Amino acid sequence: MAGKKADQLATLYLKMQCMMRVLEENDSLSGDYRHPVFASGDPDSKILLLGEAPGADEVTAGEPFVGKAGILLNALFAEAGISRAQVYISNVVKYRPVVRSERSLRNRTPSRNEILYWLPVIKQEIALICPQVIVTLGNIPLQTILMLSGSSKETIGNCHGFSRTVFIDEHAYTLFPLYHPASSIYNRSLIDVMREDTCLLGEHLVKELEQK
Repeated sequence: MAGKKADQLATLYLKMQCMMRVLEENDSLSGDYRHPVFASGDPDSKILLLGEAPGADEVTAGEPFVGKAGILLNALFAEAGISRAQVYISNVVKYRPVVRSERSLRNRTPSRNEILYWLPVIKQEIALICPQVIVTLGNIPLQTILMLSGSSKETIGNCHGFSRTVFIDEHAYTLFPLYHPASSIYNRSLIDVMREDTCLLGEHLVKELEQK
C-alpha cells in the first residue's frame, strides 16, 4: 500500500492492535489477539469486501480469505470477471474469535458485543477507504453495515444479490450483500445461488463504476 490513505489505514490498524493488547489482558481466552489479520488489496479500490473474521488459515498467512472459503471466493469472482486485485478485503473483527479447550482451538461467530466494540473503528476504516460499493460476505458484516447506516436489521437470506444505497455519516455507499463463501461448504445447495449472485455483482460493478 502506498500514499496518504495507506498511511492513515496503517495508523488505524496500529490503533486496533493496541486495542487487542487490552483485550488480551482482560479476556485472553476469547480471541487470538496476538495474531491480528487486517486487510489486503488496493486501498484506492472502489470496492470493499467485508467479511466476518479470520480463521486459522488467515492467521497463518496474515491475510484475509486465503483458506477454503477464500479459494471458493476467488473461483466465484473469476467466473464473474472480478479479480482480487480490483478489491480491498477486510473483516469486521480483525482477530480470530475462538473457543479454547485442552485439545483444540475452534472458530466461533463473533458476539454482538464484539461487533459493537469494533463498530467505531470499522466506520473509520470505511471512511478512509471511501469505496463506492461495499460487498458484505455473510450475515455479520451485513448487520454491521446496517447498524452503521441506522437501517433496520435484515437477514442475508432476504437481501442477498440485491443492491441498495446506504448512508454512513451522510456519505452514500452501494451495499451489495452476498452469502459468505463458507456457507456452501456446509450447504452445497447454496452454490448455484452464490454463483448467480456473484455474476449479478459483476454486472452491477461494470455499470456502477462506469457511471462514476
